[in-house]
Amino acid sequence: MKKFLAILLIAAGSTVFAAGPVYIDANIGTSTGSSYNLAGNADAGYMFNRYFGVEGGFTASNNYYLYDVAAKGVLPLGDVVDLYGKLGFGLSNYNGPNANGDIFYGAGVAFHIAPDWQLHVEDFSAASSYNPNFLMVGAQFNF
Repeated sequence: MKKFLAILLIAAGSTVFAAGPVYIDANIGTSTGSSYNLAGNADAGYMFNRYFGVEGGFTASNNYYLYDVAAKGVLPLGDVVDLYGKLGFGLSNYNGPNANGDIFYGAGVAFHIAPDWQLHVEDFSAASSYNPNFLMVGAQFNF
């Protein structure tokens, strides 16, 4: 019985890892809040299945940067539109000597325009009050 459970767990785990694509995306947008500055963002991630993945990214705007690592949950609405949310950790700085770590969160909507391409709109930030919020539009390519 123990061997059967071990084989079942290995088989289930391998199908989860085999199901998901690697992706990269690039975004452009603005920081919102007290000032509106042009911002750019790039992410890379791995989807374990259609509903869950992990992602890491870099965002830069007018003397500000944010590195983030997050879990990504996806709610497919048919074959064309996905809603998604992100929750993780962000490390940010305003070009000073000290970086600040905080909770990173975001949400977005993605539109599938081709088998490997998506266009999306997303909003994200790190939780500290001094961190700007970002509103971005971009494209994602799935490998």
